[in-house]
Amino acid sequence: MNISNERLVSVAESAKQLLNFPCSKEQLDEIERRTLKRLAVELGQRASRMTDAELIDLYNSFDPSKHQENAEGNPDPEEKGNTLKGTAQGHEGEGEGEGSQPKPSFEPQTPVEEQLADLIRRVHETIEHESGTDVEKVQSMIEEQSRKTISGITSLMKKHVERPPVKIEVKTPKETIKPEGLVHEKLPQILKALIRGDRVMLVGGAGSGKTFMAQQMHKLLSKALDQKDFTFGMSGAMYQAYEVRGYMDATGNYVESSFIKCFRDGGLFLFDEIDGSNPQALVALNASLENDMADFPCGVVKRHPNFRMIACANTYGRGADREYVGRNQLDGATLDRFKPIIDLDYDVSLELAITPNQNFTKVCQLLRKAKDDMKIRHIISPRASIAGGKAIVDGEKFTDVLDNYVLSGLDKDTRNRIIDEAGGMDILERLNERGSVIVKREPEQQQSEGGA
Repeated sequence: MNISNERLVSVAESAKQLLNFPCSKEQLDEIERRTLKRLAVELGQRASRMTDAELIDLYNSFDPSKHQENAEGNPDPEEKGNTLKGTAQGHEGEGEGEGSQPKPSFEPQTPVEEQLADLIRRVHETIEHESGTDVEKVQSMIEEQSRKTISGITSLMKKHVERPPVKIEVKTPKETIKPEGLVHEKLPQILKALIRGDRVMLVGGAGSGKTFMAQQMHKLLSKALDQKDFTFGMSGAMYQAYEVRGYMDATGNYVESSFIKCFRDGGLFLFDEIDGSNPQALVALNASLENDMADFPCGVVKRHPNFRMIACANTYGRGADREYVGRNQLDGATLDRFKPIIDLDYDVSLELAITPNQNFTKVCQLLRKAKDDMKIRHIISPRASIAGGKAIVDGEKFTDVLDNYVLSGLDKDTRNRIIDEAGGMDILERLNERGSVIVKREPEQQQSEGGA
């Protein structure tokens, strides 16, 4: 790569005015960092990947005197034959005689422009000339790349984020049920399955709304099945069968569970975290789930026709995976008793509707999509977007909230990779501030484009 000594010395002088020489700092501010990155680019380094310490070391090891002589009229031997302007060998039509001026260097104004300019200089061989950087070409390429980036993010937001929340109604033989408020897009499918008498398993990531869905189902099923005393019971991961079947205490009295109340009297039972349960204990319940009558410690109990059941899991019952390592493989007979098995993904429109800060939630959704595309094991659930949104409203710094609520537990390199995949920190900050990544054009610009 040919280096313009005049430009190099000029950047070094700017750095010296900011930092003195040598620099004794350990951390740079934004202006200092940008200046030293420009110096690194002129020296052929990949500035976008350099830390503050590396930039400072490069600056302290730079000797401007070696380049000053060339900048004042002693060109490098390799460049002697290329110093005349307007010759047949060089740049026909670019300027004539002694009056032609060297092309100015392109100065990035944002971190995104810095990275793009650095990348373009390295991969585009025609962009560097002996007289400096072709500014117009750099600017046009950066603008084109920026348009593509913003266009891609905008399309992603329209598809995955800016979708109106679901409002539904479910028709039953007796009446039309209209759930109150906003609901998950999968609610109609789940409600219809439960009305038919199916035992439903909901599989979804942490914070996807599985437990809340069961609570909504209880209210809706009470109407659909026309039972005012429709019971709601629930249990977490089960390790012993008595936790759900009940047991006889030391005095010979039966201690019943919420499961048997729902089974006997009619109600919805939520078996939460079923894939964290002991599979051998679950086998003891198989008869209760399939037959009209089941044996309990208190005796044989007849199943109520309005008994309904939902099981919630983070996995499909095949054992632990890379993200949910504390899960067990369930017995095939137990899994076969739950049909349908429904994926309950994050409903982004519902998430936006219930969050205290929609702009920050859009940021979380972009980061979630980015880490999924990169297949990085990390959970960015609505819990993170809602809690982080509250922190933003409370005045917490945007970058601190990202680190502490959204990307916590990840190393610095992985965090930066996810942020870059989502469009870069500039895009995320703009989205957090404005709710959009589109920059509104000035009226004069619109008028000139319309006239053209």
